[in-house]
Amino acid sequence: MKSSKKLYWILVILSLACYAWIGSQIIHTHGHEEELTLCIFKNVTGIPCPSCGTTRSLLMLIAGNAEKSLMINPLGLIAALSLLIIPAWMITDAVTHKNTLAKFFLVAEQKIKTQKILYMPLVALVLINWGWNILKDL
Repeated sequence: MKSSKKLYWILVILSLACYAWIGSQIIHTHGHEEELTLCIFKNVTGIPCPSCGTTRSLLMLIAGNAEKSLMINPLGLIAALSLLIIPAWMITDAVTHKNTLAKFFLVAEQKIKTQKILYMPLVALVLINWGWNILKDL
């Protein structure tokens, strides 16, 4: 399964990049309230994208402030869960010599492609979150 190997490598690189980014933000923002954004959309338009605030949300979650984390951006909770579950799942697959994560990904992708009713609520939630980010002037 060449495609599953590629998926695992992509997930490893993305996970490491996310952990490095969060680590750098913990170090950079320790005791500071400065905002550093890499969001190209926000930098160009001045309008926050649907995922703007996810880093700050993760930082609040790490600091133990779940309520503030959810208020900043609920996607932070999803990102946190993903950063915990996906690496653990990949390690389990590596130890057991199975490709359960890749199989799950393929099944989920196929279901979303064939059953449009599944992704419409997800799109609606992202649009609602985007509106929330714009309203609170994130």
